[in-house]
Amino acid sequence: MMHKQFVRHFMVFILFILSIGAANAGDPMKGSQLYENHCSGCHGLNGSPQVVGVPNFTMGQGLMKSDQELLSFIKKGKTVMPAFNGVLSDEEILNIIAHIRTFF
Repeated sequence: MMHKQFVRHFMVFILFILSIGAANAGDPMKGSQLYENHCSGCHGLNGSPQVVGVPNFTMGQGLMKSDQELLSFIKKGKTVMPAFNGVLSDEEILNIIAHIRTFF
């Protein structure tokens, strides 16, 4: 009896954790147009950089970070990367990240 109750609580906990991740996940289709409008000038339409020193997404460069780390980086910017805080919402940035992770 205790075993069944433990398994039930464990499954509820796992579903809760998974739902948190899903709530923070972006929509790659919504990110497509945003990427084209805000990112492709430097990162290229297909993820191959157009500017020296920019990560090549087709080779996975710059993508070995969590979505939250990338979100923070995109909001703050660095060197040639402009800051997008106030330009794009967190949701829009997460949509762009999902687009990059899905299509490149």
